[in-house]
Amino acid sequence: MRPWWQSSFGKLVIGGCGAQIGLLVSLAVLTVTLLFCVVCVAINLVGLGVARELVIVSTPNAPGVTTSSPAEVDSLLAQVDALLAQVEALQLQGSPAPPPAPPGGIPLVVTNQNPVDLYSGPGIDNSLVGVLPAGANAEIVGRDGTSTWWLVALPDGRFAWVFNALVTALNVTNTIPVVTTASALAQPASFGSVAAAAPSPTLSLPPTVTPMPTVPPGTPTPGAAASRQYVEDMPAFQKVKASLLTPPVSASISPDGSQIAMTERIRLYTIGTAGAHTDIWLQDTDEMGPIGGVVWSPDGKYIAFVIGFKQHRYCQPCRAVGLLNLAEKSITYLKPPDPQLDTDMPRWTQEGRLLINVHPGEPADGVAYVYNIYGESQKAEGVYILSASHEGQKWFPWRPGRVWQAGVSERADSYNSD
Repeated sequence: MRPWWQSSFGKLVIGGCGAQIGLLVSLAVLTVTLLFCVVCVAINLVGLGVARELVIVSTPNAPGVTTSSPAEVDSLLAQVDALLAQVEALQLQGSPAPPPAPPGGIPLVVTNQNPVDLYSGPGIDNSLVGVLPAGANAEIVGRDGTSTWWLVALPDGRFAWVFNALVTALNVTNTIPVVTTASALAQPASFGSVAAAAPSPTLSLPPTVTPMPTVPPGTPTPGAAASRQYVEDMPAFQKVKASLLTPPVSASISPDGSQIAMTERIRLYTIGTAGAHTDIWLQDTDEMGPIGGVVWSPDGKYIAFVIGFKQHRYCQPCRAVGLLNLAEKSITYLKPPDPQLDTDMPRWTQEGRLLINVHPGEPADGVAYVYNIYGESQKAEGVYILSASHEGQKWFPWRPGRVWQAGVSERADSYNSD
């Protein structure tokens, strides 16, 4: 028996009905495809419309939307800056601006809007000695061990302490000497307590110390800008100078302005500034004679000066410092640590001791020593407040001294400069 698809009926079904079924299936697939395309086109059209609406809303030129040009924005920023500048100017009105730091990097304290109290030592338990006005400044010459208090030199020549938190400190470095106690300013080495020189950046509460001792007459003196009279302009000096064969090489005015000490390398004189009274304390001999460096002690009781030896051509020593006691009318020659060394460049400290350069003939090779009025000496160490120098004592009132720390400068005789 043949299979049915080989029969006439099977061939009819497969050939006729099969073709119809295939055509129907094809039409169905085509219809579905067309429907899918229609849906995609519709979705795209809707999305394009939404995007166009968004573009219209964000366009600067769209109706109903206000925008600013770059020029208008810059103008508004400029107005804001101007208003801020006016606010800052109003805030600064009535508040004195601190003065700029002086040339040369001098360390200063500057008060701000309020006056600042000054104390006799680095601590509020010390006595008040004055006030630094608002907007004023003062030179820093020392500090306490914690750098919370500054020792400042006042325009009238005095020294005082000010609290760091109440002022603005300018040009501050670690080279500012540390003063451990107020009295150490006037006490060299074993003659009293020694000021430590090591800097310490650590901050803590200010210590309580003993108030500064009473200052001897003659120092401190008025500030450098005060009115003064020069020794060579005084009638008494001019009268004595006219009577001398050679002009004076050294002249200093006493702390109270009543006398002038001078030498022309032949004699050591003191003359009264009010009259013609003259005393001769030392005269040139074959062995030695005065050569200069005449300076008064701050209390006016002593005069230090330099003499030169003339025993032979190659002298050792060639110079020495003499100390005249005016009350006892006696002269003591200060002995160096080695009898072959020269001593010169005397300068008094504020509390009445002598700084002297001891050297083998060249001052730059010397060592600074400090002497008391009894001739006892030791190597200078620590911090000293100096009285007026030889140049400063040519004026009345004296020009103020300064603070000096041993071992800081390359030259040991740096204490003698102003």
